[in-house]
Amino acid sequence: MLADRTRRASLLAVTLLALAAAGCSRGEKPVRIGLLTDCRGIYSGYEEQMLAGAELPLLRRGARLTNGKPSGGVSGAEVAGRAVELVRGCTEESENSILVEEARRLVEDKRVDAVVGPFGEEDSLIARELARKYPDVVFIPAWSGAQELTLRHPAANVYRFDTDEAQDVAGLGTYAYRTLGWRSAVTVEDGTFVGWQEEAAFVAEFCALGGKMKARLYLGGSISKLSDPRKPKVARTIKEADGVALLTWGLLTPSWLVPTLSRTLGSLPNRLILGAYLMDDSNSFVHVALPAGVVGVSSTPPANSTPAMRRHRAEFSKAFPGLFPADAETRAVLAFHDAMEGLLRGIEAADGDLSDGRQRLHESLAEVRFDAPSSPVRLDRNRQAVRNTYVERVGREPRKRELVRVVPGVEQTFRGLLSSSPAPGPGSQPCRKGSPPSWAR
Repeated sequence: MLADRTRRASLLAVTLLALAAAGCSRGEKPVRIGLLTDCRGIYSGYEEQMLAGAELPLLRRGARLTNGKPSGGVSGAEVAGRAVELVRGCTEESENSILVEEARRLVEDKRVDAVVGPFGEEDSLIARELARKYPDVVFIPAWSGAQELTLRHPAANVYRFDTDEAQDVAGLGTYAYRTLGWRSAVTVEDGTFVGWQEEAAFVAEFCALGGKMKARLYLGGSISKLSDPRKPKVARTIKEADGVALLTWGLLTPSWLVPTLSRTLGSLPNRLILGAYLMDDSNSFVHVALPAGVVGVSSTPPANSTPAMRRHRAEFSKAFPGLFPADAETRAVLAFHDAMEGLLRGIEAADGDLSDGRQRLHESLAEVRFDAPSSPVRLDRNRQAVRNTYVERVGREPRKRELVRVVPGVEQTFRGLLSSSPAPGPGSQPCRKGSPPSWAR
């Protein structure tokens, strides 16, 4: 009997030692997350906000700011019982060689398990091609509006928890057709990828319902003749249409455009609607004087208007007292926050298992669902976010917005209207009646 007890005690000791060893090895190898943010160039002034957005999900899980500022990093971060190590990379929007060099350093030298970032359209497409080179590493670009990132030829290890720029204007065509009663429209875009994608989405939705396009104009082209009395054709075309969809990047919108449209159209609230970048830019990067009563769309609800956003803003203000509370609701913060939150939830669902080519993590990420501050989010089969957008009315105070309608569950293809058409470009989206997306029906 003594021998049996001795044998059982020995087995128990061996088991405990094995478990302890497993726990130690699990703890010794942290989850390494590469974080690509702009620390140089035109967006470098927003680096603290990008870092804050990415760090807040870790703080929520018990991490601490090292020196009280986002740029000081975090300590004590854990996910699924494993330590988390953030490895930062310094990028500059649209500087491709810098992005490639930093991403390779994170993956090849630092051996990160996942990369959050970079920031920007072109950069995200470079990241997609890098992801093909490193199929075992998870890539989650932040604030990338490029439709092409996931809609056509996606990489199997790229995930996006944010919307693209076409998704951002979902519901605008329906509002014009069903609420304002438009049957013909003129679009004005800015000749950039932003304008092309917003125009493609508006045309697809509006025309699917039965609307017709009177003209498709762009800044620097025909629209520049609007204020020229010697060139009455453009003004006449605009007057003959039921209304104008202004789908421009706020930074590029000339100061004369909205007042001139007002003189041409008359009652703007019934005859002018606004794209997402114009609405969002007017609240963050640049102030565009938008007329009260006009309706536009946004990927985020009006400031501080939902319980989820209020909770997020309170958490952000408490964690980062050195930043403006309103920063919490900017796209720079929200995109990095949602990318990191989605990644951490995927790691938790995989129980921290990053072995076997990270296959379990890929499977878990594909099934992630959570309530982000601005919208519930899930991923489609191309690992692209399905989220809400918001139809909003411009208030009498310059930066106030009134919620008109929530557009739920916006998926990237617009029920195939976009995925069956060419990649966005000047006038690329055909105007044809068809089966509209669910939110338009």
